[in-house]
Amino acid sequence: MAESRAKLKSLFRPGTGAEPPYLAGRLEEQAYFNDQVENLVEGQKIVSDMIVYGPRGNGKTAMLRYLQKKIDDRLETLWVTPSEFESTGQLIELIDSNDPGLLKRTQKFIRPLFDNLSASANIGVAPAQASLSRPKEMLALKAVLRKKCKKKPFIMIMDEAHTLNPGIGKVLLNVSQDIRGEDCPFLLVLAGTPNLEAELCKANATFWSRSAIFPLGRLSSEEAHDALALPLKQHGVAFDHEAATEVSSRAHLYPYFIQVWGDCIAKRLYKTGASEVTMDTVREVQEKAIAKCSAMYKNRYAELWEMNLRSTAIRIGQAFSETDGKYIPGVEIESLVGKALQDEGESPTNELILDNIRKLSHIGYIWEISIPSKAEGEDPLLCYEPGIPSLMQYVSRQAMGRVER
Repeated sequence: MAESRAKLKSLFRPGTGAEPPYLAGRLEEQAYFNDQVENLVEGQKIVSDMIVYGPRGNGKTAMLRYLQKKIDDRLETLWVTPSEFESTGQLIELIDSNDPGLLKRTQKFIRPLFDNLSASANIGVAPAQASLSRPKEMLALKAVLRKKCKKKPFIMIMDEAHTLNPGIGKVLLNVSQDIRGEDCPFLLVLAGTPNLEAELCKANATFWSRSAIFPLGRLSSEEAHDALALPLKQHGVAFDHEAATEVSSRAHLYPYFIQVWGDCIAKRLYKTGASEVTMDTVREVQEKAIAKCSAMYKNRYAELWEMNLRSTAIRIGQAFSETDGKYIPGVEIESLVGKALQDEGESPTNELILDNIRKLSHIGYIWEISIPSKAEGEDPLLCYEPGIPSLMQYVSRQAMGRVER
């Protein structure tokens, strides 16, 4: 029992991208990924790549870590981020080094494709400063992936994909589509912030529309409750329903804040030895939890300043406050952004309005949703909701110079 209680100190790990103690929701994403894993194992054709996108803090990395962990040794997986490579050659190096034994079998084939390029000390691929023609890059990457897939089905998970260099992305995305067309057992999973679509379209205009796309928003009330209560239950702690509802509300169903509150509560339980989370517990930890959440608000607020979006964010926040935080049609958001640009003395061109909306989505200030039409057969309405309602409230308070908790 003492050992179990000790685990409360690190049960929740907010902001690390680590696997959460309990992955709440995301059932559609999990089902699709698991289906593709089974298809790979059974030799079935993979029809499309998988794209997961959402604002920071919505649990993209944590979810994919959880899914990766469940994959058994019938498949090979590679987790990579664009910060780990600066060229297609370095990406090939990463793929090769994921299985050192494979390099010995493929190096003889790959090396001639690099012509006079210097080999790296460990792997034998092009160093960062070297470059290849795009056709040779594609041939080299195809060769490595084909060899990989002959040994085992291969899954590449690329986190932070919105930072992928368009030139490297063009090679990777085209190769992924090509080798799947050859029935190679390969799945590419890309995860990034809401501007991922725009970045990928720079590399391949059709890749997005041909992929299985999963937007990750905030949790439902029930999912947030489970994310808090179920991990604690495993350690003999009960979570009062009223307290769980209060915490979910204060966290605004935002996965990162759920982990922040969970961490503060779990550490408090370890310190006091209590076996139930009550409203008293919530009051005891609220100052610390609010301080941690406010640190994130401060960072996002600074980003709004740096991107010259503060006045736009304030105007949009005020509009949402008049709707009690409910959705606003996309055309109204466009109008609000246009008026904010005029206030700043800028011409509200369509291009600039769209760019500002993308930036606001990228940092998680607003979140695009589709509202089904009440009329049968009509297309859904493009709308936006607050990415994090409490962030909008924070921005509004700064604008009015009001202190509030």
